[in-house]
Amino acid sequence: MVGKCLLENDRPSALRLSFRFIETFDKATDEVRSRMVAHRPQTTGDLQFDVLLAGVAEFSCAKNGLLAPSWVNDQDLFLEQWWFVSGMDSLHADALVSSPISLARRGVFVTQGALEYA
Repeated sequence: MVGKCLLENDRPSALRLSFRFIETFDKATDEVRSRMVAHRPQTTGDLQFDVLLAGVAEFSCAKNGLLAPSWVNDQDLFLEQWWFVSGMDSLHADALVSSPISLARRGVFVTQGALEYA
């Protein structure tokens, strides 16, 4: 679904879907959670989003006390050039201090509250 949004040049929806994974994961049983991250997702066609999804999967596992799957450490799931998801230079400092390690170690930075849901 993220890849479809990106094909339609709808990055905001792709981001929402990427972050919605966290809520879905949090509400699932441990058995379902394990299945949700068991296999590396198919590429979205956009390296930044592939890396983001790996970071979100790792973050979700850590948040729920589960061991992250080995595929999240695949070398191609780390960015050489940092990506500040907000796209706003004025929010870079916030993103640097607010991003969880599961994203920051990949070069993906999000602002405070980006990974929270209502």
